[in-house]
Amino acid sequence: MKLTDIVAGIILAAGEARRFGSPKPLLDWHGEPFILHVARTALASGLSPVIAVSGAYPTEVQAALKDLPVPVVHNSQWQVGQSTSVQAGLRALPSEAGAVIFLLADQPQVPVQLLQALVEKHIETGAAIVTPRVGMRRGNPVLFDRVTFPDFMVLEGDIGGRALFARHKVIDLPWEDPGLLLDVDTSEDYQRLLNAYD
Repeated sequence: MKLTDIVAGIILAAGEARRFGSPKPLLDWHGEPFILHVARTALASGLSPVIAVSGAYPTEVQAALKDLPVPVVHNSQWQVGQSTSVQAGLRALPSEAGAVIFLLADQPQVPVQLLQALVEKHIETGAAIVTPRVGMRRGNPVLFDRVTFPDFMVLEGDIGGRALFARHKVIDLPWEDPGLLLDVDTSEDYQRLLNAYD
């Protein structure tokens, strides 16, 4: 990757959050919706463009992002699984995008510094995939070079970028914050996340 290549951000916000019971992208994070904070972080890190992919809650996601330069792409096939949201986001990228970082709308704890470190590690190594690692576990968000894009376009069902790890060079970026691994699937998870970053 050349320094002139752009790294885009795609925020995945299409899921129904059936287990949680309400739209996770709209949960409160220090006074603003999760997805708004995620988008602000992506923009502040220098990712360009930043695109959000909606699905189950298109109106709500659009409203949450209305004041930011973050276009929302609606995935009408969201019920088929994550592969369709990833593909919808990639189709919306400009042709000059050299790489993309996929961000999750329910991970507001991801800092600007991590996104910038992923980009720097990609430039330094030329790896097709750069993923943060906390201890022995890999987390999100993950950076994918454009060489992986064709592989994304043939995924089917509820499968995301991890399916590509066996096909491309993956570089781990050590990261010290265990909170990066927190998922919000239940109200207890949400409280745990809030407590960790109070």
